[in-house]
Amino acid sequence: MTEAAIVVMNFNGKHLLPECMTSLQAQSVRADVVVVDNGSSDGSAEFIAKHFPEVRLLALEKNLGFAAGYNDALECMPHPWVALLNNDAALAPDWLEELLAVAEREPRAAILGGKLLFRRIGQTGRILQSAGASFTDAGTAFELGWGQADLGQYDQAARVGAISGAAMLVQRKVFLELGGFDAAYFAYLEDVDLCWRAWLAGHEVLYWPGAVALHRFGATAGGRAAPFRIRWMQRNRLANMAKNLEPASLPKAVAISLAYDAYRVLEYSGRRQFGALKALAAGTLAFWKDLQLILARRSLIQRSRIIRDRVLREKRLLVPALTAFREYRRLDRLRPS
Repeated sequence: MTEAAIVVMNFNGKHLLPECMTSLQAQSVRADVVVVDNGSSDGSAEFIAKHFPEVRLLALEKNLGFAAGYNDALECMPHPWVALLNNDAALAPDWLEELLAVAEREPRAAILGGKLLFRRIGQTGRILQSAGASFTDAGTAFELGWGQADLGQYDQAARVGAISGAAMLVQRKVFLELGGFDAAYFAYLEDVDLCWRAWLAGHEVLYWPGAVALHRFGATAGGRAAPFRIRWMQRNRLANMAKNLEPASLPKAVAISLAYDAYRVLEYSGRRQFGALKALAAGTLAFWKDLQLILARRSLIQRSRIIRDRVLREKRLLVPALTAFREYRRLDRLRPS
């Protein structure tokens, strides 16, 4: 058995798999590779079996979503470390080797990730997607460096709030102790929620710039304005807020959340983005429908938490609302696809 496995989540991503899988074959350390196929109908499973026969294929009968699909895979794997990878991402040859070396030096780090760069057709230069992320009172997280030219400004290792689920390394034991991803999230912000709960349980999340990955952002489920994304982001950010913030933080967070939603309603209305408005409403309704389940999970998280919100704020892992709003406006002006 190797020390690590790499698990690729796939749903109808046959066209993305060659680049992703080729990057895994080129890794400088050996790792077992598993593709979790979430009930694809585009021949993905057959493509993997034919062209990458050394890869273990876990073919699910239906699309369980990002969160539940990974949970099923990690439940039955014996590896101490597991890399979670989107099918629209590709790794530099030393990505896994770099992170495993850091994990050995940093025993408190249970979740690690590296420098995530955009991979776009016609792109010139290295453009950052993420150098880790910070939590916000609204239950979201913003990715550090998004849209900036990579000029070395994020070349220092750092403890961060969260690592993008597009390419992250997790300690399997801790992943299981935390209950894995919240399967109710289906997609989006499940990585933020996992990292948030890891911090509350006394673990650390580490960004290491020497591990580089490329990501075709939006290739799987659309860009920032896709209704599917808006719906699940809304439901899950509200769940993050309700589950992970301390009681003393909630009144202010609720006020911030209401202001944030009011701003977005005005924004979408002004742009006549009626699909986005419908998705925002659907996500809010989904949160209220799941509230009993969310509150039950909140009870478990809050009873066992070790780290206070005050400490997260002091470490700049949980940032003020104004900081988050400014970042939202910056990203909106960039309009990445």
